[in-house]
Amino acid sequence: MGSFFKTKINIEKIMAFLAFVVSICTLYLFFHQTSLMRKQQYASVLPYLEVGNTENNGNYGFVLNNNGIGPAFIEEINIHYKDSVYRNTDINDFYVKVMVKQDTLFKGSTVFHSTIRKGMLVPEREVKYMLGLRKEVKNFEILHQQLREWLNNKIRVEIKYSSVYKEKWRIIYPGQDTPEKIK
Repeated sequence: MGSFFKTKINIEKIMAFLAFVVSICTLYLFFHQTSLMRKQQYASVLPYLEVGNTENNGNYGFVLNNNGIGPAFIEEINIHYKDSVYRNTDINDFYVKVMVKQDTLFKGSTVFHSTIRKGMLVPEREVKYMLGLRKEVKNFEILHQQLREWLNNKIRVEIKYSSVYKEKWRIIYPGQDTPEKIK
C-alpha cells in the first residue's frame, strides 16, 4: 500500500508541474500574440510624407504628399537656409520674409499656397501645395525656374511628423527620399 501512495503523489506532482508548464506557455503565447497585434495596428496607420516638385495643367507646385495609410500630424517644419534655421516656419512665410527680399525677381509676383504648420493634420492620400505658381503669371517660365532653384538648391525643408500612435518620422528635402523614423 505504501508504493500506491508514492505513485499517486508522484502522478499528482507531475500533473501539477505539467499544468504549470501549460499555463506558462499560454501566458507566453498571449504576450506574443498581443505584440503581433500591436505591430499590426501600428503598421495599419503609417503616414508616409513626401516632398517634391510637380507640374499640373502647366502650373508649378512644390507639394507635400501623404502617400501612406493614416493621417500625419505635423510636429515641426524647419527651413534651412545658408547658416540659419527658420524653426516652425511655413514655406509661404519664408517666401515672403526671405525669398522676396533676397531675390528681386519675386517682387510683385503672386504665388498660391497651403499653410503647413505645427499641429496640422495631413490626411492620407492628401496633396498640399506648399507653394505654387500659375502658368498665367507674367514671366511664368523665368519665375518657375527661379522658384525651383530656390526650393531644390538653396534651401532644405525638414518636416517632422507623427502618426496617431505617436510614432515619429522626419523627411528632409532635398536629400532624403524616404522618411526616417526618429525617437
